[in-house]
Amino acid sequence: MSWLREVDRWFATEVLPYQHAFQAFARRLTGNAEIARDLVQEAYAQALLGDRWQKARNAKVFVLRIVYCRSMDWLDKQKVVRIQQLPSFENLAFADYGPDAFEALSGREELQVVLEILRGLPERCRQVVTMRRIEELPPAEIALRLGITVTTVERHLARGVSMLADQLARRGSLRRGRQAVDVDTTQQAE
Repeated sequence: MSWLREVDRWFATEVLPYQHAFQAFARRLTGNAEIARDLVQEAYAQALLGDRWQKARNAKVFVLRIVYCRSMDWLDKQKVVRIQQLPSFENLAFADYGPDAFEALSGREELQVVLEILRGLPERCRQVVTMRRIEELPPAEIALRLGITVTTVERHLARGVSMLADQLARRGSLRRGRQAVDVDTTQQAE
């Protein structure tokens, strides 16, 4: 998405996928789901201040450390102290929420199948599907680049996506079948 700033892209790809982990972590430290949500939101705001986010080598650990510090600050302000030894940040074990080796290999294989089918589509359908789904261009931009109308773009997109989904279903290669590709013909020119 060309309209996203670099910080927005970083936040969406490197931080948001771990939102549940951040909230579970804060909830474990505070014992309160509502406070945990608030602390995670505060951590997001703090992580995005200035250019600190650019210096973070591991976004997940960077935000977890901020959540930990915010949780400790919150606990320090409470009048009632929980009778539980609080772990230090370094001694906490974090689950790895990334894909395992099987999922990574399976994803690469599925991508190869999709690209092979995409190469077999009629030229105009392939161009439109590639521009819309891979390059994420709006229909109006695609129409302008190809010298066709937005309606024609939508027609080629619907046809290309349908052909792609049919081929995927016939091959049975993707676990989700037709749901792997959603049709975006209702979106009008932006």
